[in-house]
Amino acid sequence: MISTNKRWEENIANAMNEAQEGTQRKAGTASIYIPDWLSYVICIAFGFMLAKTFFTGVETHSVNNSRDYQTGSSVALLMVAEDVEHYRTTYGELPDTAPSPIASVMNISYEKISPEHFRLSIPHGDSSITFDAKEDKLVMD
Repeated sequence: MISTNKRWEENIANAMNEAQEGTQRKAGTASIYIPDWLSYVICIAFGFMLAKTFFTGVETHSVNNSRDYQTGSSVALLMVAEDVEHYRTTYGELPDTAPSPIASVMNISYEKISPEHFRLSIPHGDSSITFDAKEDKLVMD
């Protein structure tokens, strides 16, 4: 049946064109589908991590307090050894006592063994850290 209303036919043609363009646009777009169960899995995993952190705590690395004190003591010994070596290069002989103010503050003992050999020692807990100038190394006794 042929319609006598030309405007009506144009409106139908326009609507059909718009409908076809709309389906072509939808076919070109991409969509990502996320399963419904994924949000539950993420919540459970986060819960386990939170519970583990709560019960075990967070420790990025082990803390060794005695190592920290040992490091500070070792640095103090080496600083005093530098002062002794500076005294030797300046005056040509080892001093009779430690020439460093750090030695008296840190309770570092200085021992002149020979004209070219000295030993420094600092108490560290029940033991001591010793620097022997002849061997040029630190030892914990």
